[in-house]
Amino acid sequence: MVDEVLESCFIVPSAETPKERLWLSNLDQVAPRAFAGFVHVYRNTDATNFFSAEMLKAALSKALVLFYPLSGRYAVDSDGSLVLDCNGEGCFFVRARLERAIDNINIQPSPELERLFVPSIEMAGSQSVMLMIKVTYLKCGGVVIGFAFNHVFGDGHCYFHFIQTWAKISRGDVSSIVPPSFDLTPLRARSPPIVKFDHPEYIPEPTIRSTLIGCMTRKFLISKQQVRSLKTRCSNGSVSRVSSFCAIVSLVWKCYCDAQGLDPDTIANLMFTVEIRDRLKPPLPKHHFSNAIVRRSVQSKVSELTSNPLHAVAERVKVAIDSVNDEYVRSLIDYLEIMKNQVFAAMKVPESHLRVTSISRMPVHDADFGCGEPNLVSRWKVSANRVVYINDEPGIKGGMEVVLTVDSTTMHRFEKMFVEELNTGYEKISSGMEINRYNQISQSKL
Repeated sequence: MVDEVLESCFIVPSAETPKERLWLSNLDQVAPRAFAGFVHVYRNTDATNFFSAEMLKAALSKALVLFYPLSGRYAVDSDGSLVLDCNGEGCFFVRARLERAIDNINIQPSPELERLFVPSIEMAGSQSVMLMIKVTYLKCGGVVIGFAFNHVFGDGHCYFHFIQTWAKISRGDVSSIVPPSFDLTPLRARSPPIVKFDHPEYIPEPTIRSTLIGCMTRKFLISKQQVRSLKTRCSNGSVSRVSSFCAIVSLVWKCYCDAQGLDPDTIANLMFTVEIRDRLKPPLPKHHFSNAIVRRSVQSKVSELTSNPLHAVAERVKVAIDSVNDEYVRSLIDYLEIMKNQVFAAMKVPESHLRVTSISRMPVHDADFGCGEPNLVSRWKVSANRVVYINDEPGIKGGMEVVLTVDSTTMHRFEKMFVEELNTGYEKISSGMEINRYNQISQSKL
């Protein structure tokens, strides 16, 4: 296996863009200063100019005119806050060749996946770069595109919008492009600040990263029918039905606390993010570009989680989600204004805590550069122990995918409980069959 870098350069916008220092909102200020992203895997379809490097670079240069902040660098202003210096220096682009076939690659979040298909900060020469991309041509003719986005400015919604736009320009479908909005005025703090709620998710303290030593990462597929059955159980006859996210995360939390074997009186914490674009008054534009997400959490005694029925757990999660309204978000922005320049622990995940990130309902697989949609899309990195990712199942409308990272002992217990609970009131399948179903689907997609 030979990983050969054929080219590395900075791609700049193809036209003049604003040269300005972009103010970042308080929600951007507390976002992780780290790269995140996905790898998109494409099997060769014998299309003309299959992923031509020159075509990709030309289209990327045009996309950066619309998304010009991604060509900039973040910096620290005189008051200690982060700003985005829109200097047009460009995003980092790598073209490489790997003597390996798609069928021999394990597309799961791992250090190897990151090493093979994602540019490093060392290669780019700066951690303040906003976007890094690596296009790898495989021995079998397939292509893997690895994206590394700087979370300082922009959430998952923003970055998939960018990928969509780059793909549309590549295939000549420019009529449907919707430019992003960089107007952050609606996210400014009030003067004076008014804090009406507690915001325990943003307690300033040093960041503590939980170790990944001895951890396992597993993917669980949930069919459309299983999701529907689970939502029915969580609603328990209530007129107010729960979302797919609420139902799945409630089941994961309940099974995790049971599998962890914690003391019954331990306080368990579930933390997740909620998008706020549609929750503000007036709502933000659909393609508003920033970290338009807030952290929300639910606490409960372990004994209450493990002994109560699933719908009771789901009700608590639903209340926390629904409480994120305009008034709540304004209170949080004002709180962060008061606590300006404090350090917030985004990755502290104690044994009794579970963190959840979801990109369901986002256009994860809508990245057709003129050679067809990706056969598989995967995160390339597991950020910490006791972290859950919830995604839409690729190619299966209504199906969901849960990616969990925990220690091996907890994983074996969780796996058994989760699959048994998932199949309550539905078809009975074994844990092994569920994992095999994932493997078969993964291979068929590739």
